[in-house]
Amino acid sequence: MEPLIFEKSYPGRVGHIVPAPSKELIRELGSEPSIPEPLRREKPPFLPEVSELQVVRHYTRLSQMNFGVDQGFYPLGSCTMKYNPKICEKIAYMDEVTMIHPYQDPKTVQGALEIMYNLSKWLSEIAGVYSTTLQPAAGAHGEFVGMLLIRAYHAYHGQKGRDEIIVPDTAHGTNPASASQAGYRVVVVPSNSRGCVDLDALDAAISERTAGLMLTNPNTLGLFEEEIEEIARRVHDAGGLLYYDGANLNAIMGKTRPGDMGFDIVHFNLHKTFSTPHGGGGPGAGPVGVVKDLDKFLP
Repeated sequence: MEPLIFEKSYPGRVGHIVPAPSKELIRELGSEPSIPEPLRREKPPFLPEVSELQVVRHYTRLSQMNFGVDQGFYPLGSCTMKYNPKICEKIAYMDEVTMIHPYQDPKTVQGALEIMYNLSKWLSEIAGVYSTTLQPAAGAHGEFVGMLLIRAYHAYHGQKGRDEIIVPDTAHGTNPASASQAGYRVVVVPSNSRGCVDLDALDAAISERTAGLMLTNPNTLGLFEEEIEEIARRVHDAGGLLYYDGANLNAIMGKTRPGDMGFDIVHFNLHKTFSTPHGGGGPGAGPVGVVKDLDKFLP
């Protein structure tokens, strides 16, 4: 077992010695602290006193205890986490991308705005939807936005009594969580013997309270929902909407499109299907695309 970095600490040991400022620099900047008194620490921070070599070896050993996309196929939960080229991560971390400020003069960020505009158009075409928003900050955030879009749509049409979201028993775990967080009652439908949505069970679950159905296709078992068009017809006939979880979009991208299957809302995981950096608690991108009838509700 690798000890904690603090257990390797030894009083007085340093990794780097910071050179003293030159006399010229002191004359230019002054010798008094620039941080106001109320904001200064009263005592040094509790940090391990270790050498650079100890730090490198410690975290290298820890990394070798883990398994990730750089070492092999990595199915995390119900998703396929793929290897992303390092050049893509390098581009994503460029100062021109990461150092843009929300209140920056728009004239100075036209290149970034062009990238985002084109991306939204390309994603719409890939998914077969009318428009796409890049506002959601992560995959689960995109799910939550999708649920709020469904709510806004039904409220606009005076159908606030639609308070149920149907999810299959193979659903990604965040699906029922996102629906519940949005205030919906979650109704679970079982799979049939082939691992797909049981149509009889779906019929039994659909009612005048149905707001929509959340579905991943291919599903979590890696199976394509063969009856997807029939599923879409039944949900739409009941007045509900169809939400597509893009966890496994890789499997069908370029061959078919969720919008062509009858989905009204499509959520993307750009770190899975494309190559934004894999995050630890949110990769920073969860775009959501919609059909034309839902465009007015997009953030």
